[in-house]
Amino acid sequence: MADALKEIRCESQDTVASSGPSGVNNKQLDADMELPYSHFSAKSRIMIVVITAFTGLISPLASNMYYPSITAVRDDLNTTQSGITWTITAFVIAMAIFPLLWSNLADSIGRKPVYALSMLIFTCGSVGCALSRSLTALIAARVVQSAGSSAVQSAGAGTISDIYPREQRGTALGIYYLGPLLGPCLGPLIGGYIGQDAGWRWVFWVLAILGGVLLLLALFVLPETHRRIVSKAHSIQPVNIPPALSLKDNNPLLDIATVRYPVVALSMFLFAMLFGTYFTNATAQPLAYEGIYGLSQGMSGLCFLSSGVGCILGSTSGGRVTDLLLARHRKALEAAADSERVEIKIPAEARLGAMWVGISMFMCAVIICGWLIEYKLALAGVLVVQFFIGAGMAFTFQSLGGYLIDVFPTRSARITGVQNFWRSLWAAVIVQLFPTMHENIGWGWSYTVMFFLTLAALLLMQVAVFRGERLRQRFGPGPELR
Repeated sequence: MADALKEIRCESQDTVASSGPSGVNNKQLDADMELPYSHFSAKSRIMIVVITAFTGLISPLASNMYYPSITAVRDDLNTTQSGITWTITAFVIAMAIFPLLWSNLADSIGRKPVYALSMLIFTCGSVGCALSRSLTALIAARVVQSAGSSAVQSAGAGTISDIYPREQRGTALGIYYLGPLLGPCLGPLIGGYIGQDAGWRWVFWVLAILGGVLLLLALFVLPETHRRIVSKAHSIQPVNIPPALSLKDNNPLLDIATVRYPVVALSMFLFAMLFGTYFTNATAQPLAYEGIYGLSQGMSGLCFLSSGVGCILGSTSGGRVTDLLLARHRKALEAAADSERVEIKIPAEARLGAMWVGISMFMCAVIICGWLIEYKLALAGVLVVQFFIGAGMAFTFQSLGGYLIDVFPTRSARITGVQNFWRSLWAAVIVQLFPTMHENIGWGWSYTVMFFLTLAALLLMQVAVFRGERLRQRFGPGPELR
């Protein structure tokens, strides 16, 4: 019992539900803490994480899968390169906005209906893309496709928070983030060969089939995990149970406004610069592989395996490292508590301790990649640094994503939606700007600009790393928003 109480005290950012105006008494708290955090078995939780990661793959996969076929789409629809670029930009803008709505819905009615409804919308949007006969129709269908696929970008993190306590969450998030991070790598690989052999419309037919499979999984396999809903039918710890939301609380603008808190603003700025650089690099690589190194459409997609393998290693190792950091802090504080009888509290900033490893790897690889392409040096060198771009990006995502969830444990889906909004918004801007940058200042300096933007965000983030707990105590967020 003492160990259970100590574990809850360690989760200083997690919240315990109150059973009445005066809160739970000590006896009730003792009894509650003996309950399991989640009623799902270990195998069931793994199955939930795998389905969530697979569903999370769909948005970046749909975004990137037809990149190798862009030239064919442009010619078939008789439009310009500038016009066809809007099919990418519109998708990313929608990917920034709709997760805010989905995250609120997921916190209100549960995760399962959101997954099912979003996959239905995605499937319809994919069919619309496959049947499009004009640029306008394709852009509209891409917006519908993005609206459906983007739900798990926010609801997925909420699902992980539902079933795993804080000190096990990093490893689970590492598996979950494999989906969103592998999409930009696997999309061009799969889409390249499909577009080359079957035509660009079959890229969208394959996505529609995949959406249908995920819809069936959401309806018949994936259980509801929302802690407020689950707690009504099962006995679980009264921890991280979101309160029922009123219509006033269900306002995405209030979620976006969380950037008024310094730690959130600093985190969002780094997320945006990091993801914008990563996403721009992913969309620009086919231009280098086909235009500079003379690869075919299929071989160009195959080159994305390099960053894909990096994402797998970075995501799984990053999640595990953040969990180990929390465990180390816990042991140190437990020793102090035994001798000095102080309450154990692990700050959320403990997850940021190893962030510099991943982001340093990412930034060095980015600037090297730009100049390798600028001077048309060996393709093998470009593929090696692409591996480190993927690994560094995925590793850093674990630290930042886990940190925000620790700060907002009962609003994990909503804060992840906010994070997705800012990073996708910047990605839409920088992707649209990159062709102009590339034409005017070349590959090397374009990547150098993105390097320095990310460096500026990293330097500012050090304020949160070393002073984050004080900033939260002084400026918020307060307990009512956690």
